[in-house]
Amino acid sequence: MSALADILERRARLVAEAEAQRHALAESLGVCRNALRVVDRGIAWANWLRARPYLVVAAAATIAVLRPKFALAWSARLLTLWRVGRLLYEVIQPVGGSKAISEEKQKA
Repeated sequence: MSALADILERRARLVAEAEAQRHALAESLGVCRNALRVVDRGIAWANWLRARPYLVVAAAATIAVLRPKFALAWSARLLTLWRVGRLLYEVIQPVGGSKAISEEKQKA
């Protein structure tokens, strides 16, 4: 066989292998599609609410007035969640900050 025939045969084999891998990846991601859709909608809602903080305050005030015991129980949970989030953010933040500092030192 000539070198060109070997190259064409190898190319055909690689193209078929790549197609099989794309098909397997598409099937794997198909399983996650519903979960990813829910996460995407959650992020969209969070961004929408972040742009309208007055709605969050109005909803919290309404719940506090109409159901004070419910509001008190959930406020304790939310406060705990916020504190844990801040703690995790502070633990993770120095890692990213040290990278930026070391990059600045390398540039100088």
